[in-house]
Amino acid sequence: MFFTLSLLFIAPAYTIAQQTRGVLSGRLWDKENGRGADSILVIAQKDSLQFRAYSANGGRFSFGPLPSGTYKVSIAGMLFKAPVKTVHLHKDQQVELTVEKALQTLQEVFITASEARGMTSTSVIDRRAMQHLQPSSFTDLLELLPGGRSKDPSLTSMNRIRLREAGAPETDYDISSLGTAFLVDGAPINTTANLQSSSVYIASDPNQYRNTTNRGVDMRTLSTDDIEKVEIVRGIPSVEYGDLTSGLIKIERKKGYTPFTARMKTDGFSKLFALGKGFNVPGQDMSVNVDLGFLDSKSKPTDNFTNYKRINSSIRAEKRWENSYRRLKWSGSFDYATTVDNQRTDPDNGYAPVDKFRSRFNRYVFNTSLKNEVTRLGALVKSWEVNTQVDYQRDRMDVTKWVQARSATILANALTEGEHDATFITPSYAAELLVDGRPLNAFLKAKMNLGFRTSAITHDVKLGLETNYSKNFGKGQIYDLTYPMNPTGSARPRAFDTIPGMLNQSFFAEDMMTFNVGRHKVATAAGLRGMSLLAMDRQYAIANKIYLDPRINTRWTLPGIRTGQHTLMVTLGAGFGLHTKMPTLDMLYPNPKYTDIVQLNFYHNNPDYRKANVATYVADGINYHLKPAVNRKLEFNGDFELNGNRLSLTYFHEKLTSGFRSASRYRVLDYKIYDNASVDAPNLTAPPATSDFDYRDARQFFSYSVTANGSALIKEGIEFQFVSRRLTGINTRFTVNGAWFKTNYVNSFPLYKGISSNVIIDGKQSQYIGVYDYQDGAYRGQLNTNLTVDSYLPVLGLTVSASLQNIWFRMEQYHYNNGTPVQYMGIDGILHPYTKESLEDPNLVWLKETTSGILFQKRLVPIDLQGNVKVTKEFKKKAAVSMFVNRLFTYTPDYVFNNTINRRSGFSSPYFGMELNLNF
Repeated sequence: MFFTLSLLFIAPAYTIAQQTRGVLSGRLWDKENGRGADSILVIAQKDSLQFRAYSANGGRFSFGPLPSGTYKVSIAGMLFKAPVKTVHLHKDQQVELTVEKALQTLQEVFITASEARGMTSTSVIDRRAMQHLQPSSFTDLLELLPGGRSKDPSLTSMNRIRLREAGAPETDYDISSLGTAFLVDGAPINTTANLQSSSVYIASDPNQYRNTTNRGVDMRTLSTDDIEKVEIVRGIPSVEYGDLTSGLIKIERKKGYTPFTARMKTDGFSKLFALGKGFNVPGQDMSVNVDLGFLDSKSKPTDNFTNYKRINSSIRAEKRWENSYRRLKWSGSFDYATTVDNQRTDPDNGYAPVDKFRSRFNRYVFNTSLKNEVTRLGALVKSWEVNTQVDYQRDRMDVTKWVQARSATILANALTEGEHDATFITPSYAAELLVDGRPLNAFLKAKMNLGFRTSAITHDVKLGLETNYSKNFGKGQIYDLTYPMNPTGSARPRAFDTIPGMLNQSFFAEDMMTFNVGRHKVATAAGLRGMSLLAMDRQYAIANKIYLDPRINTRWTLPGIRTGQHTLMVTLGAGFGLHTKMPTLDMLYPNPKYTDIVQLNFYHNNPDYRKANVATYVADGINYHLKPAVNRKLEFNGDFELNGNRLSLTYFHEKLTSGFRSASRYRVLDYKIYDNASVDAPNLTAPPATSDFDYRDARQFFSYSVTANGSALIKEGIEFQFVSRRLTGINTRFTVNGAWFKTNYVNSFPLYKGISSNVIIDGKQSQYIGVYDYQDGAYRGQLNTNLTVDSYLPVLGLTVSASLQNIWFRMEQYHYNNGTPVQYMGIDGILHPYTKESLEDPNLVWLKETTSGILFQKRLVPIDLQGNVKVTKEFKKKAAVSMFVNRLFTYTPDYVFNNTINRRSGFSSPYFGMELNLNF
């Protein structure tokens, strides 16, 4: 940072001293789609002097100030070509180059993710890499990231994304996936209004592993067949993108003319079919793209009782207008997708005629955008853009379950507080639950780009406003209160449409400053994003407050260093920023918490004489002190390129201490304990009244949960990727990538726990609460490397790749604690220190948790190596047959932990599949 700021002051003085005459700047235009072409190397040559710059921010580039004279301006991109332009520079001057796709060469073929040349660490996955990978859903693409690894598909449970993490923690750390933003063609996939949960209503929830509430985007739902390019921003994104903590996924779908394509894939878990076509409308400078896909998957190849189906369709249009001073582009799309989760009971293991689970959603998305780019030289406003999207879902979950209640189980179903006479649950019945959700998300974004110069600094300024509205219009949980799914549960149904909507308003401003100091080039992007939830009740700490995210990234490109016949190009970078994620509707407006206390359970042989009474308490469950989760990111990176060989290194440190988690709250409730023996049961001649029973008063602690900012997620690691040039003769490229990750999962506030209700103290239950000030979490770490060797043989139409994916070690160690509370609270609500004397108290000793030293030992799992092979054979560019085999061979030696041998060898089997692609 100090270096960058110093250069900002030095640059103007240096320019005057050199007595330069002008700035050479301009823009690259993609001839095919009329858009700016980014990440292309532009070269300005004057005699023996050579200056380099990369295009960015819509194809813009800039040199200078430069000495006056005649320059040859050209590009050195592998994917594009452009005619050389001669420029006579004697003052500030702009030039435009129209680029078009060049004939593909061997060096251009990448089947792995590549590191972008932008301002922060970003992985770019193009269409060619996706085709060779043969994915079934977006989840499969994560194999290509540093630290990634191929895995068998798990399409009958939610697929969550976890960037830069070692291990998979518990649900208290769902901020990792919830805080990763997904954008499709510039608009977000918003999950804020998703309330489709059933966990509190069912004793054994079949939706447990499918539940996406408060967990972010389910990657199963994203097909890859209509995607042209994916950018996975692992580092610090522009302030243009917000409401995130972990990372950003930018998906760009196919646009423009494409041949008719058909894809058919099969493996041991699923079958997939996809069709696509792109049309050019004659004489209209307009294109239309259509895609359709279907996926059918099982949990296991031999399991026909649990499956997942996905249908996705999309129609997209783009229209362009152009004149001498502007380029105007309109684009619009309509998407429909549906998924179905089915689960039936195996006839050999349950009540096959009754038990069933079916969850499905239908999603309708309409997106439109209008972008105007000013081509007039010297214009302050370079472009403006407006993007809108409306996303509506119809979610429906149907569960049927045969319930067998315990004898004399009381039915507590009162919807209001107070004492209520109750009935007894029917011993056996078929319970039915419907969860009806209808989330609506509306998105509006307006952005403007400005361009100007101050002295030797070129400014590209980005200004914008963004609005997101989320509301669920569903009827919520619907079931017969007399036949609940969970006979001992305390939940009640609630209509989702009674929950207020959420209005998230944001603004952002960013300045991309570029300048040269001699042959050095420095680019710094500094910006600020503000975000606020409007129209909320003032009781909320979060209401109407503006949360600011400052972010800065800087890149320093050094002059080329001659090494023999080649030039070493070095670029160094650093960045820091805050990233804020707002809570969801379910966190801000949770279901009321019901506590049902059975006061009387008089079960008589004569059903008419049975009597039950319940005291019901209701807490709203709202934590008005809940705040957004904030992640602080710091990273340093370096990029080194020599003769087509490239090495990228990134060190990062992330600290999030305000993640969302479920926290226990305790309250003291008063109730009555009626004495059944106070009524002469054998001699009853009429049903007894509740008042006929004697009772005594009782008090005890009862717990309920709220969402709080109590999870800390601290990440540290090094990511690396080396990509060789494709060797001539054998047409082979070597790619080595990997990462070392260390992640600390820990709670960030004290824990409150009560004595088990099975423990009776002086004839009473739950009379004490312990306060535990220890870290309830674990360190996890791993080091992995992936070596990919791929050969591209265009004469034979053959692409072959082999990869060695190795996890060198995995480490896990739980944070130590002795299980001793630091304080305790009695039924009187007064806190007391927990001392050595407390350990000797026969009542308080129950608060001391039993711990084992084994639990806190470091567990180190050694090498886990697997070999994978993928082959694609093309036939005259019209058809291609592909196959893959993962875990063709493995090396997972047994290891010893705590004097116990852990067997791993021989338990891994290959996973393989094939697909056919047709192009017409």
